[in-house]
Amino acid sequence: MICLRCGGCCHNLDIFVVNPDRIREDGSIDPHDPDSMIMKPSGKKCPHLFFQAGPDGSGVETAVCSIHHLPCYQGSPCQQFEQMGPEDDVCMMSDYFRKLDDRKRSRLTLF
Repeated sequence: MICLRCGGCCHNLDIFVVNPDRIREDGSIDPHDPDSMIMKPSGKKCPHLFFQAGPDGSGVETAVCSIHHLPCYQGSPCQQFEQMGPEDDVCMMSDYFRKLDDRKRSRLTLF
């Protein structure tokens, strides 16, 4: 699956993430520390997610994980997450999350 780097999964999924307060100077965490992972609920932005301007200058921002390159990311639920769909096709989760948000907004306007 080709990730579109929209940040949708990092915002919309219930998932355990590395606790930013428990990352050691060398980028690792203590695997025996129960506080080294925290629950990130759906609808809350991951503490490691930030957006930066795309390299093409189009103004489209790209989602970036601030710990993707650190040892603590290895073996994390985020690293092990597999997106749905053919391996060589673009991610369909971003479209799903967009439609889900549209449905939520339309329900709110009804009431």
